[in-house]
Amino acid sequence: MADYDAGEITDRERKAAQNQTAISGQNVRDVQNQLKRQLANYDYADAQNRALADTQLRQNSRKTSADRFEAQRDLQAATLGLLGSMGSAMNGSTTGNLMRLLENRNDKENNTYWAQHQTNQDQVENAYQDSLNQNNVARRDAMQSAEKAIRDIESDWAANMNNINPNLFQQGAIGGNGALSSVTAWTPDKAQQNNAPISGYVIPDNRAVRNERTTAQPTPTNARNVGAVRNTMGGNDYFSQLMNRFNGR
Repeated sequence: MADYDAGEITDRERKAAQNQTAISGQNVRDVQNQLKRQLANYDYADAQNRALADTQLRQNSRKTSADRFEAQRDLQAATLGLLGSMGSAMNGSTTGNLMRLLENRNDKENNTYWAQHQTNQDQVENAYQDSLNQNNVARRDAMQSAEKAIRDIESDWAANMNNINPNLFQQGAIGGNGALSSVTAWTPDKAQQNNAPISGYVIPDNRAVRNERTTAQPTPTNARNVGAVRNTMGGNDYFSQLMNRFNGR
């Protein structure tokens, strides 16, 4: 017969301790699995939010392109109306003045539309970064809650072991198994601080069609976005020469 006062461990108590360890260990694994699923859900949300942001960026580009095209049509219509009333005046310096006027107007509208496009793109990226920040905080909350839940299981396990027999009492990971320790729940590397970067500038695509270049263009390089020279006339008539002369100023 076991000596109760000496705390001698009986086979019955040893079996009860093994059962309690198995139950507590399974409880810890359940918490770890829940945490794993939660973190996977946040990864899934980040992927969806990134896909949505990319779609919104493309939608913004389409709208800006359509708006810029309409502005170009309006400028073209206004120019054609002006040219119709100028007659032979186009043979003189008026041509150069008109070209400078159109150039300045076009540059102004380019700046207006590209600035608005940049603002729209920034708003999309800022919204994505905000969602990413929220998910990172939620990840840390989930890990913190899981760590606390495992510590509670460890405490309950230690108390139950003590109740079975004081000589069975131990603290820390369930059954001394490090894989079940509460420290496995807190992994801050999976939710590092996200410092939102400033987005880059939107650069207009000035490349020629199919990357072709005219004889007036320098040889393209990877560092340059070379495009066709604007307002360059290909003919050899008087008006073409006049246009090219003014354009070369």
